[in-house]
Amino acid sequence: MKALVLPGGSGSRPHPPPATPAVRLHPASGKPVLFHVIEGIADAGITDVGIVLGDTAEDVRAAVGDGARFGVAVTYLPQRGPLGPARAVRTARDWLGEEDFVTHPGDVFAPGGIGGQLEEFRSRRPAAQVVPGRAGVYFFTDAVHEALDAVRPTAHGESEIEDVLRWLAGQGLEVVSSTAGDHREAQTPS
Repeated sequence: MKALVLPGGSGSRPHPPPATPAVRLHPASGKPVLFHVIEGIADAGITDVGIVLGDTAEDVRAAVGDGARFGVAVTYLPQRGPLGPARAVRTARDWLGEEDFVTHPGDVFAPGGIGGQLEEFRSRRPAAQVVPGRAGVYFFTDAVHEALDAVRPTAHGESEIEDVLRWLAGQGLEVVSSTAGDHREAQTPS
């Protein structure tokens, strides 16, 4: 199982604080939201983490390093421009290979982690599992790669996860909603 951390907003909207959303300090803990994300992934037992990078690549690399302090190994996956979460998954295709994986936004702090949802996914192993109340947290088998090839980007050039989920379901593959755990989240403004 791998974890794919997706880039948050660029932090370019005119509001304080100006730091990268994922590297911005979480007000309740005084550490970057991205650190909470990686710690939650590690707590679930996932140690192979890919981070999709965009405009804030240097800030993220400087903050996270190789991931050793979190107990994970980090692979950085550069992407040009914000093209949506589905395109970020496509960017990581070679790195993901045929392994199951979870996507997790880098700017969403999910209290309680993802361990319960991971166990539910492993026991049922649907093609896709949506985690309600945690925007951007999805579990996938490698069936998602065929869906990404089939789904066309929107007029804005972005690929939408919802279209990928519809395609998978339309092919008769199981797409489920997680029932495990508390699904509260805290998102940083972007």
